[in-house]
This record gives sequence, C-alpha cells and structure tokens, in this order.
Amino acid sequence: MDIIPAMTPLPDDTLLVFVSDSHIGGDPGCDGFESPAELASLFDELRGWNGPVELILAGDFFDFLQIGSVPNGENRASLTISRPEYREMSDALRSFREREGTRVVCLPGNHDAEVWWNPEIQRTLRERGFVDEFAFSYTTGFEVGGRSKVVYCEHGNQFDPENTVEDYDDPLDTPLGHHVVTDFTRRVAPYGKVSWGLDLSEVKMVYPLVAIPQWIAGRYFYRLLEKIAAYLLLPLLVAYLVYRTLAYTLTIYREAPERFFESYQTLPQIHWLFAEIAGFGLLTIVIFAMFFLLFRRAARKTMVRMNVGGKQPGYDPAQASTQKIQAMLEGGESPPMSRSDISEKIDIFVSGHTHLPSLSVVEEPEGGERILVNSGCWLRQIQPVKPIIAGPPVFVSKFVLTHARVFVRDGELRVKLWEHPKPAEEHLTRFEKLFSAGRRPSQPGPDSRPRVRLSHDIKC
Repeated sequence: MDIIPAMTPLPDDTLLVFVSDSHIGGDPGCDGFESPAELASLFDELRGWNGPVELILAGDFFDFLQIGSVPNGENRASLTISRPEYREMSDALRSFREREGTRVVCLPGNHDAEVWWNPEIQRTLRERGFVDEFAFSYTTGFEVGGRSKVVYCEHGNQFDPENTVEDYDDPLDTPLGHHVVTDFTRRVAPYGKVSWGLDLSEVKMVYPLVAIPQWIAGRYFYRLLEKIAAYLLLPLLVAYLVYRTLAYTLTIYREAPERFFESYQTLPQIHWLFAEIAGFGLLTIVIFAMFFLLFRRAARKTMVRMNVGGKQPGYDPAQASTQKIQAMLEGGESPPMSRSDISEKIDIFVSGHTHLPSLSVVEEPEGGERILVNSGCWLRQIQPVKPIIAGPPVFVSKFVLTHARVFVRDGELRVKLWEHPKPAEEHLTRFEKLFSAGRRPSQPGPDSRPRVRLSHDIKC
C-alpha cells in the first residue's frame, strides 16, 4: 500500500494540500482538538478549487494514543469519527473527497501509527469516505519549465529519537513518546482541575512539552500572588488606611494637628503592630522567592538529566528536525520513510510532527533551491512568555491552525504556508497580565480570514 515514488508528473493545475497534527479524538478529558469548524471550512474551500486536488493527511491527523479501551465491534477510528462534534467536519471531508479529480492520502504519524498496522481502521476510513490511499510517504512531481520538480512528504517523527518507530507493522514497537502519552498525559489529563489554579486537562497543550514543570510552577506562583493580594495585602492596606485616618482624626480632635503621614505617633502601639506585620510579610516573600528559585533550578537539572541523547537547555525540537532534514538532503541520504533512493531529487520536503509551522529555503552549491516546509498543526498551544520582571514564564493560549500548499502558477512552483486565525480565550490572573504586558501574542479578531503566512516561489 506504499506509494512508490513514481516520477509521473501531475497536471499543472493540480493543487497539493498538506494537513498534519490535528490530533483528532481521545477519551473524555484527553482530546485536544478544538477546531472542527475551521478544518471543515478548509475542506469546503478545497471542494470549490478549479482543478485536481491531492489532500495529504501527513500524520497525526488522528490521536489514537489518547484513546484507551475500545468496545467490541468498534475501533479507534470509528469511535472518533462518530462523535457528534465532528459531524460537520466529517461531512465536509466526505463531500470534498467525492468531487471529481480529488484524492486523499493518509500517512501514519507516531500518534496514529495504528492507521498503518490495523486493517480494521483502514477499512473504516475507506468505507466512511475519508481516505483513498494509505502510504508510508508521499512523492510526486511537476514538470515546470521543462524540468521535473519533486515534492516529498512524511510525518517527520523519524527525525525525533524519542518518537522514532522502527517497524510500523509491529503494534508493539512503541517509542518513548508513545509511553509519555499513554502512561502520563492520558492518565493525568482526565483529572482536570485537581487544585486551585491548576487544570491538568491542559497539560498536553503545553508547548514545548519540556516546559511542563515551568507551567505547573508558574500557575501556582501567580495564583498564589493573586490570593495573597486579594485576601491579605488588600485587607491590610484598607485596615492601614483606616488606622491612619483615625490617627489623623484624633490629632485634630486633640487640637494638635499634624501632617497626615506624621500622625502615626498618636497610636504608636498600632503603628508598631503594622510594622511587624510588614516585616513578617517581607520575610515570607523572601523565603518563598528563595524556595521557588531553588525548585525551578532543581526542575531544570532534572529535565536535563532526563533528556535522551544529551540535549542541552534551550534545545529546540523543531529547529533540530529541520537541521536533520537539511543534513540528510545534503548528504545524499534517502528519507527514513521512503522506499527508494530519491534524496538527490527532492525539491520540496514537507513534514509535520513538531507543531511549529515553518518554511525555509536552502541554497544549493550548484545553484537552485530546496524548500523545507513544516505544515504545523491544528491545535491550541499554551506557550511560555517571558515576564517583564524576574519570575516564572507566563503561559498563554494561542491557536496554531496551519497547512501547506504546493502548486504551479505562471511557470513557477509555488509553496505557501497558510494559517487560519482564531482567537483563544485568556484565563490569566491580574498578575499574569501585569507581568506579561506588551509581550503576550496578539489575538486575531473573531472575523479574521485565512491568510498566507509564508511563501516562496521556485523559478525555473
């Protein structure tokens, strides 16, 4: 069932569309897909395209790792696509696939590898009108300016050691990332709000995952500040103002008026009581700050020690993946999921997996260009924002809904990375808003339209 990299060029009016990492499905509390309407609108738009369309579901379109036990007579695909909240999206995909000149190809990722080894899932997706073909990778080409241009796609997890699947035909081949999901996030997320200020159902949305300790510490830190301000500092401030007003009133009553800020001498015992409270509060804050800094340092050291492959702090999995793909192409090696030697011919390499949309151009020594595209994801991410003063990062929500397109126009091979703007609700405390003022990502308006985020044309 693998698509052999045949170099038969596609018609010039064919549109290639790459969608990955929507992570549709999961047990209650584990599912992270929140944009079925936006994905349905993409399928509706593609149905109106004037010409052939190849839609490549480039891995992790589903999230079967977030689904535990399956009832008899069902499978993880049937459970997912039968959910009522996905009905509109499912109908849109079926309608798109039914148009003439359309083909839908499904590639496996590390979260939906079962698509490859489970024939029941393949049968379900074919019979429900979702998919035409299943493949390890996708390879095709265009004839542009008398030259063949090759487009290649695979999910990209094979460039990530923690998520590399050695044998997709073996259900027991489960990399470390598989167990992180099934043994940690899938078991933790359903607990939801375990305590004040910490909703564990969002743990899978933290990006990058290595920031989870900072996310937990930051949530508690800023919500503790909010509680201290609301239930301690504010009442003390009101009480202090009442005391100073009373002291000033007494000076007037005794016909010995003083300046307002000097009237503390009227009630010295109360004055020293407030002074002791302030001193104790300052000492508590210093102790808390020291404890937090020590905790953060210990968490960082623990994450470094747990890192597989000796990764250093600041490691960027998306950048590392791009560098590995570039090195592979420059070294003349074949892509991990390809069944034939095509590395020297690839002009456009499309991947996903990292959830970070990107488009980079690699200049060839003999001239010419290669384009590396990451199609991004269809998820809400909780991303860290550095505060304006020393403190833990503030984590804010942002929707990242992107896909990649490749097509020929005016004798040029064009690559475009599209995004679908969607505002995300902010659930931040006053201190989080204050500490991240001017640094939080701007949220798009509710009526924002899909737009091109990055693009590049290969001139022939």
